[in-house]
Amino acid sequence: MLTAAERDEFDRTGLLRVAGAIPSADAEAMCDRIWAHVGAEHGIARSDPATWLVEERLPGLRKVAGRREFERIGCPAVRAALDGLMGDWTQPSRWATLLVTFPRRERTGWDVPSTTWHNDFVPFGTGRLRAVQMFVLLNDLGPRGGATLVLTGSHRLVRRYADRAADGPHPKRLRRELGAAHPWLRELWSETGPGDRVRRYLVDGTELDGVSLRVVELTGRAGDVYFMHCDTFHSAAPNCLDQPRMMATAMIRREPGQRRTA
Repeated sequence: MLTAAERDEFDRTGLLRVAGAIPSADAEAMCDRIWAHVGAEHGIARSDPATWLVEERLPGLRKVAGRREFERIGCPAVRAALDGLMGDWTQPSRWATLLVTFPRRERTGWDVPSTTWHNDFVPFGTGRLRAVQMFVLLNDLGPRGGATLVLTGSHRLVRRYADRAADGPHPKRLRRELGAAHPWLRELWSETGPGDRVRRYLVDGTELDGVSLRVVELTGRAGDVYFMHCDTFHSAAPNCLDQPRMMATAMIRREPGQRRTA
C-alpha cells in the first residue's frame, strides 16, 4: 500500500519510484533471456563488448517479451502500487515492451536530448488518472547510461493546456502550445537552447505557472520500478556508459467498467 507521502509525490511530480519491487533474481532471469536472444539472433555476446556495436533498434524483442520470465513483472509489489495509484485497473495483455540501448560507439559526451520529447496519447475518459506507464529496470542503471528521461511535473501543465472538448492530449499540439507559452520548454525541445543543458534541466529545473519542473533520469538498481503519469513528457537518451541499458515498459490503463485481473 502506498503511503500518503508517496501518493503526494506522484500527484506532484507525475513519477514514483518503488525500489526493489521485483526480486533481483527475476530481473536477472529477464536479462538472461534478452542476452540469449541477441546472442542467437544477432551475434551479440554478453562477454564480448566488441560485438555490442548496435545503434539501431533490434528486431525480435517483442517475441522475447512474451516469454514467461516477463510475466513476473506483474508481481505483488507492482500490483499493490497500481492499486494505490489507480484503484481499478486492467491487466495488460503483456507486461513488457523491451527497451535495450547499447553503449554508443563514440562516447563524445552526454547531453540532454532535444528532439525526442513526447507524451503518449491516452484518450480522455472518466477520472483524472487514465493510465500509468511503468518503467522496470532489469539491470543496474547509472546516470548517462541510456535511462529514459522524465520531465517531472509536466503532467500538471498538460492538464491545463489539453483541450478536454477534444478526444485527448495530442502530443504535437501540446508541444507547440506549451513551447509558445514557455521559453524554458521551447528551449528544452530545441537543439539551439542556450547554456549548460545538464545544469539547466537536470539540476536547476524551473517553475512555470506555479508548477515545479525538472528533468530526471530513471536510474537505479535492477528490480526498481518507476510509475509515471501518462501525460508526463519523457524522452529517450544516449548511453555513454560501458554497459547496455535493459528496461521494460508497459502502459497500464483504467478502463470504465472493467476490473483488474487478480
